[in-house]
Amino acid sequence: MRQRVRVIAAIVASLFLLAACTKQASPSPTTSGIHVGGQAPAFTLPSASGGSVSLAEFRGHQSVLLYFSMGPG
Repeated sequence: MRQRVRVIAAIVASLFLLAACTKQASPSPTTSGIHVGGQAPAFTLPSASGGSVSLAEFRGHQSVLLYFSMGPG
């Protein structure tokens, strides 16, 4: 009886592990049209100083760092 419980527990654990491994991953940046080293889409957002800032304002600069925060950053 104890052997049967262990076998069933092992099968259930294996099924959970299999389900976790085969879970579909979220789309990668390359499948959504945006990829590392590629051009970012144009956008305008409110700035921390109260105005707005557009990505187009930085065109021609070598690199731009975007920092998004849920609150004061």
